[in-house]
Amino acid sequence: MFSQTVQYYDSIYQSMKDYGAETETLTAFVHQYCRSPGNRLLDVACGTGLQLTYLKQHFQLQGIDLDEQLLAIARQRNPEVPLHHADMTDFDLGGTFDIVTCLFSAIGYVKSLENLSRSVQCMAQHLTARGVLLIEPWFTPETWRLST
Repeated sequence: MFSQTVQYYDSIYQSMKDYGAETETLTAFVHQYCRSPGNRLLDVACGTGLQLTYLKQHFQLQGIDLDEQLLAIARQRNPEVPLHHADMTDFDLGGTFDIVTCLFSAIGYVKSLENLSRSVQCMAQHLTARGVLLIEPWFTPETWRLST
């Protein structure tokens, strides 16, 4: 998907996100709502793994992404984190997690209601009974507002 811009991916998006602050917010949310006793987290659509560098300070991680070029960067950045080449609409890692995330509006890349349903079902199948699924929604241009 990002084959022509992969080398610029982090430069473009770092100016739009505060990964550290987002991770702290996510961690607080998980502690408040997750009833599963562990801290195993699966990050769906992990991209270049920049968010993983923050998440791994709080969680035992694994990640998946459809784009091999992004995964190559993520593997270099986080060699200790198991990363899988997989499509969020149809994956099976053979285990469950306490937390499953799909951040940075990546869910929007599924492009159809059918694929959205398949993706959520697939993510939910990877959750422990008392785990939490966090999906950051897709924001359309009409709903996007810059705060000043």
